[in-house]
Amino acid sequence: MKFLCDFMLGRLAKWMRLLGYDTEFFKEPDYNKLIVFSNATNRIIITRNSKLKDMKNVIYIKEERIEEQLRKILTLFPETNPLTRCSLCNTEIIEIKKEDVLGKVPEYVYKNQKNFYLCPKCNKIYWEGTHIELMREFLRRVG
Repeated sequence: MKFLCDFMLGRLAKWMRLLGYDTEFFKEPDYNKLIVFSNATNRIIITRNSKLKDMKNVIYIKEERIEEQLRKILTLFPETNPLTRCSLCNTEIIEIKKEDVLGKVPEYVYKNQKNFYLCPKCNKIYWEGTHIELMREFLRRVG
């Protein structure tokens, strides 16, 4: 399943990526282009625009708070694959050798982490630091 968040749902798009959903973020406020892009890429539109809510392959998000938005997505699509996509560009991340990140991550991180992951598109390096536990706590609150 592939998703497309409209320009009002950037934070939701990032969280969906962290949960492993293939989610593009459409930054333009032109809904005609959004629909064309969605059809061309076979993506489900996630929008806050009530004018689109009755269209096929559209999920309307009336919820304001990110917790409520995520709860709705998780209810509709409960299968997740967390921490497998780049939160910035949506590309699947790959595991890389620890020695390949030497000098590219803070020294403390290099000394204390064993596993590292790389986005092959934007070259962002990921590891399971304390932010992962904060993310898990937030998701527990979401339900």
